Amino acid sequence: MKYQSYRVLVAEDDETTAELLQRFLEQYNFEVDHVVDGMAAELKLRKEVYDLILLDNRMPVMTGLRLVNRIPDRNRQTPIIFLTASNEKEDIVNAASSKQLAAYIIKPFQPDQLLDRICKAIGIQSNQLVNKRSFPFTVELAQKVSYGVGAKLNGCPYNKNAERIVQEVAFVLKELPEPRKFFLEIGPQFYFRKNAKEILSSVVTRLASKYEIPEEDILVIDQP
Repeated sequence: MKYQSYRVLVAEDDETTAELLQRFLEQYNFEVDHVVDGMAAELKLRKEVYDLILLDNRMPVMTGLRLVNRIPDRNRQTPIIFLTASNEKEDIVNAASSKQLAAYIIKPFQPDQLLDRICKAIGIQSNQLVNKRSFPFTVELAQKVSYGVGAKLNGCPYNKNAERIVQEVAFVLKELPEPRKFFLEIGPQFYFRKNAKEILSSVVTRLASKYEIPEEDILVIDQP
């Protein structure tokens, strides 16, 4: 299953708001980087290219409004959504004359409201979003004539780390039969997870250590 991932820079100094934003966005097909001040945001924007910038105004070191006038060339076309308090609304609209300002949203905001602004800003329809919660992660025992015993990984483990996945696989496999080899059959939704390949590599390494076998004896099979 093919889908496009969108890169988002969140510049927000309030930890609670930033964490909520990151968790919410990563539930969909957004890859999120987070910084806590305007200077750090400018440095990120010099090094990376983003599809969207979510920008708080009242940040340490450099305000969001000041940052708008210092956006590096490589992100000069990237749309910006301001996250603002109600008493800043007029300042944002008047001062941010840049064409990059796609929208503003007043805190506190509803998730659906934010998602609607984001879709309009980056020019996509809501049906182009992938809600990873729609593909719950499960592990089930599998058998293949050519490979023997294995585990089938279904869905997207977007809120699970490598160790948790290893525990679920080991629970299904239990003791390995002889010869001590097995396979992992990976469903396409697994790759909806950010850094899925790195996580899968870690899972294989940890399983090899757990069962005291070479990593080469764990065959990874991607479902079409």
